[in-house]
Amino acid sequence: MARHSTHFLIAFLIAGSALAQPVITSTQVVNSASYVTQGSPGSGIAQGSIFTIRGTGLGPYSMLQSSGLPLPDKLGTTTVTVTVGGKSVNAYLTLVYYGYQINALLPSNVPTGNGTVTVTYNNQTSAPEPVQVVSGSFATYTWNQGGSGQAIATDLNYNLNTIINAFHPGDWVILWGTGLGPIAGDDSNKPPVGNIGNPIVHIGNASLSPYYAGRSADYPGLDQVAFQIPSGISGCSVPVAVEINGQVSGTSLLAVSASGKTCTDSLIGQDMVDKLVAGGTVNFGYIQLYAIVLRNSGAPDFAEATFSQFTPQTAGLASYGVSQGYCMTNQFSPDMSPAQLDAGPSISLQGPGTATVPANYAGSGGYFMQLNSNLLWSAEPYTLAGTGGSKVGAFTVNDTTNIPSAYLSGINVNQPLPRSSDLTVTWNGGDSNLQNGQLTIAGFSASSDASVYGYFICTAPVAAKSFTIPKWVLGTLPPTGASQYGFPNGYIWAGQANKPVPFQATGLDKGIMVDEFFNGFPVYYQ
Repeated sequence: MARHSTHFLIAFLIAGSALAQPVITSTQVVNSASYVTQGSPGSGIAQGSIFTIRGTGLGPYSMLQSSGLPLPDKLGTTTVTVTVGGKSVNAYLTLVYYGYQINALLPSNVPTGNGTVTVTYNNQTSAPEPVQVVSGSFATYTWNQGGSGQAIATDLNYNLNTIINAFHPGDWVILWGTGLGPIAGDDSNKPPVGNIGNPIVHIGNASLSPYYAGRSADYPGLDQVAFQIPSGISGCSVPVAVEINGQVSGTSLLAVSASGKTCTDSLIGQDMVDKLVAGGTVNFGYIQLYAIVLRNSGAPDFAEATFSQFTPQTAGLASYGVSQGYCMTNQFSPDMSPAQLDAGPSISLQGPGTATVPANYAGSGGYFMQLNSNLLWSAEPYTLAGTGGSKVGAFTVNDTTNIPSAYLSGINVNQPLPRSSDLTVTWNGGDSNLQNGQLTIAGFSASSDASVYGYFICTAPVAAKSFTIPKWVLGTLPPTGASQYGFPNGYIWAGQANKPVPFQATGLDKGIMVDEFFNGFPVYYQ
C-alpha cells in the first residue's frame, strides 16, 4: 500500500539570527506534524520520525533546505545533536528556516528514553533542551501546518480530502504523517516499505487496525497509514487519530459524506461550499463570544474573531469545530481557520461592559481576548464593530446573548475524573432549537504550574442527555495539578451556541456571529 508519488506533500514538510548562541525555546522540540509540547502526553519524538525545533539563532537569517537524498546532518554550519543514555547522534536536517525553526529527522538508532537536544551554529552550541525519545508517536500532517484541522489525507489516486472532495464509507484513505517508529537501515535515504508496529486508528466513534502503516516509498521519515472508512461515519469534521502504545499524539479531521462530493455540516454553510465547488473564492468572517461559568471558580469570558479566505485549492483550511457525535483533542476553540484577511487593528465590544479586542498581530485577520470576568451576561444586548482594514471593510453586528439552559449532572466540584477509561457524562436541560440541536462538551487539564496542558472538545445531540468521551481522548490530557490557590487546574463544561447572527462587510461573502454559554466544574483528571 506504500505509494511513490509524494512530491505534492513535500511542501507541507517545509514549514517551519545572528552570531549569538543558539537558543531552543523551552518544550519546543516537537513532532513536526502535531506540535504537541514536550512533557504533554503523546509528545515523545519517535525513533525515525521528523521533528521540529523552535528557538532563536538556530541558523542564518535565510532558508537552507536539503537538496536531495541522502539527507545531510549539516545545513550551512547548523547541526543538531540528540543524546540519550550516554549516546550522542547527529540528526539529519531537512530545513533551517530563518534562524528560528529547524526540521530534522531523528535516526532510528537513537535509544529510547529521556535525553537532550542541542543545536550548534557557527561553532556555538545551545544549552541542552530535554526531549523524550519513544518507539512510536504518530501524528498526521494538517493543512494549516500547525497540528490541527483538516488532515493531509488522500485517496489511492492522491486526491486530497477537503469539504468539497469528501470521502465516503468504504473509501480507502491514506493519512500522511510521521512517528510510526524505527526502521532497520539508513534513515537518510529512501526507506524500506513494510508495516511498523501495531497502531490503532480512531475515526469518528470507531476504532480499527489499518491495512498498512509504514514508511512511504520515497521520503525518509514520512509515514502512511492506510485504512477504509467504516460505515456510519459522516461529517465535514470527523476526527481521526492514531494510537501507538496507548498514546495519541494529535487529532486531525476528515471530511466524510454518505454520498456526493461535498459534506453537509460545514460551519461556512452549504451556500459557501457550493460556491467553492463552482470554482469561486469565499471570504468568510466568524465571531464568537463565549462565557464559561465554573462552579466555585469564577467565569472566564472570551471574544474571538477570524476573517479567512478559501479557494477550491485551499478548501482544506476551512476547519471549524468537530462534527456531531465526535471528539477532537488539543483544541480550546473550534476555530482553526487561517485568519489571513485584515479587518482592522481591533474590534470593539459594547454591552453591559465594554472591551477592545486586538488583532493577534498587525495586519492579521485573527482577534482574541480573554475578557474581564463576568463581562458577558445572558439575555443582554451586545454590539461588536470593526472600523475595517485592508481586506475587510467596516461592520457592525448586534446580538442578544442566549440564556444557558444545559447543565452537567452527576459531577461535583473537585471530583476526580479518569484519564485511562471512558467517561460518560450526563446533562439536564438544553434547547433543541439551538446549535442545530447540538451540545458542546469540553475540558481542560494542566500541571500545577500550567506549563503542560491539554484540551478536548466533543459534540453530542442535546436530546440524548448523555455522551461517552473515549479514553483515547481523555488520555491526551496531562494529570491535573493543584493551582497555587489550592484549586484544581482541570475543568469540564458543557453548553450551546445560539442561532448564528449574520453580518455584512465589504470584502466578505458571508459573516456570522455566535455566542456560547457554558456551565461546568473544576475537576481533577487522574
